Amino acid sequence: MATAKVASTIAASQLSSKPSHEVIIGDALLSDAAAIALIGANTFTAAFGFSVPASDLAAFLATTYSADAVEAEILNAQQTNTSTFVARDESGEVLGFVQLVRGLSDPCLPGDASTHAELRRLYVSTTAHGRGIGSKLIAAVESKAKAEGFKTLWLTVWEENASAQRLYQRLGYVKVGETEFATGDCIQTDYVFTKKNW
Repeated sequence: MATAKVASTIAASQLSSKPSHEVIIGDALLSDAAAIALIGANTFTAAFGFSVPASDLAAFLATTYSADAVEAEILNAQQTNTSTFVARDESGEVLGFVQLVRGLSDPCLPGDASTHAELRRLYVSTTAHGRGIGSKLIAAVESKAKAEGFKTLWLTVWEENASAQRLYQRLGYVKVGETEFATGDCIQTDYVFTKKNW
């Protein structure tokens, strides 16, 4: 079973007429926990909320995208082999985040799990679409995974999230299988995508 659903709200949105601002990718700080939780909860709800019972959604958000849950993830990063990266604007506001989880695999992935790393939870605030933030966050994960010697980078994406699938395919990811994702008692199908030798 997949451990997290990757959401991409970087669907083909129109480019903003606002002037572009610099986006800085860096490690998540404890002080970012509330912003990460808000983006995660809002984005997950917008992308998937309609497809699960309200009670299952509420329970999932409480355990996954509360400020306390995100803070615990950041604090326990070494024990869980997880890095969380955030995208900030010039003022320091968090615009999106993504995770790299080391040494985790899926049954449909061949080879040594220790050479696999997961790209997990790609979320970009709806207020920051059209600025290439998702692609920059993915690049940060890819760069870190490559520097650490991983051979396969993989992710899961909901079968009905066609815009996210197109993004990953454009960036060189290939669908290799399917897995289940549970939100409470609601079980959905996610596609497994991989990228090798990036």
